[in-house]
Amino acid sequence: MVDTEHSERVHDGPWSREETATLARAVNRAPSVHNTQPWSLSVHDRVAELHEQVEDDPSRHDPEGRDRKISCGAALTNLVLAVRELGWRAEVSFSGSEAPLVSVTGSGRQPPTDAEHGRFEAIPLRTSHRRPFDARPVDSADVEAVRAAAQTVPSVQGRWVTGGEEALELARLLTYAARVQRADESYQRELAGWIVKHGEADTRGVPSDALGARGIGAVGLVSGSTHVPDEAWLATRIEEESVLVLSTEDDEPRAHLDVGSALEHAWLEATHRGLGASVTTQFLHLGEVRSGLSQQLDLTGVVQVLMRFGHPADPGSRSGRRPAEEIVTDHRA
Repeated sequence: MVDTEHSERVHDGPWSREETATLARAVNRAPSVHNTQPWSLSVHDRVAELHEQVEDDPSRHDPEGRDRKISCGAALTNLVLAVRELGWRAEVSFSGSEAPLVSVTGSGRQPPTDAEHGRFEAIPLRTSHRRPFDARPVDSADVEAVRAAAQTVPSVQGRWVTGGEEALELARLLTYAARVQRADESYQRELAGWIVKHGEADTRGVPSDALGARGIGAVGLVSGSTHVPDEAWLATRIEEESVLVLSTEDDEPRAHLDVGSALEHAWLEATHRGLGASVTTQFLHLGEVRSGLSQQLDLTGVVQVLMRFGHPADPGSRSGRRPAEEIVTDHRA
C-alpha cells in the first residue's frame, strides 16, 4: 500500500516512469475475449488514457464488438486500482465514440482503501479457471462479498443462479448454444486460430490445456471437439458451483464497459479471497439464448456475462501477455 507520509512529498507533475510501468502492468493483466488484449495505454501529465484496439478481432465470435468493450472495461478497473494504489484519486472520463475510450486522471492525493489495495494485489494472481472446481462450497460471506464487488459499478446488477430449476434452465440454454456453435464451421475455424497448443509460447490466445473438460467450463468455450453433456448432468454441476449473472439496463457500449469493470472487481475480490473464477459470454451471442436466460431468471435488464466461482482444484494455466512496455505510448514532455 502507498506510504501516505512519503506520498505527501511526491511531486504533482506527470506520471514518472516507475508509475507508468505500474499502470501498464496492471492494464496488461486484465482478462479479455480469447486473450486478445484489445487495448493500449497512453500517458501525459497526470492522465492515463485507455484506447480500444480493433485489429485482429475475433469477428465471428464478437461481430458487434461487445466482448471487446467488456474486455476494455476490465482493463479500466485495473487501471483505476493502479492509480489508487499509487496514492491518487482516480477521476474517470468517458469519451463516447471518440478516442481515447476513457481517461483516468490522478486528481489529488488519497491513499487506497483496504478493499482497493486487496484487489490491486490480486491483479497478478488472477487467472481463468475453466476446469472443474473442487467439491467445497463457497462460504456465504465470500458469496456476498463477490456480488457486492460486482455492484461497485452502480449500473450493473448481479444475480446468483439458485436452485435446481434455475440450474436446469441454464443447462438447457448452455447445451443448446453449445450444439449450435460446435456445428458452426466458420466460428470454429476462427476459434482454432486463438487456441494455443500445449508447449507453444504465445503472447495472446487461450492455452489449450486451460479449456474446461466438463461442467460450465466445457460448454463456456465450445470447440469442434467439445463433448456436449447431458442437460441433467450439467444442471447438477451448475448447482455445485456459485454462478453469477451480470446484467445492465441497456445494451449500449457504455453498458459493456461498465459490466467489464464490474466483472473484474468481482474477479479480483474472489482472487483476493482465494477463490477461482472464469467468465463466459460465448453462448450469449445467440439472441434466443440471451433473451431466454433473461426470461427464465426474471431479469428486467440485458444479460451480459456469466461468471462461475469456486475453490480451484489445481493452479491451472496462465495465458500469455504482451510485454507491458509494448502497450504504452508516453507523451510526456
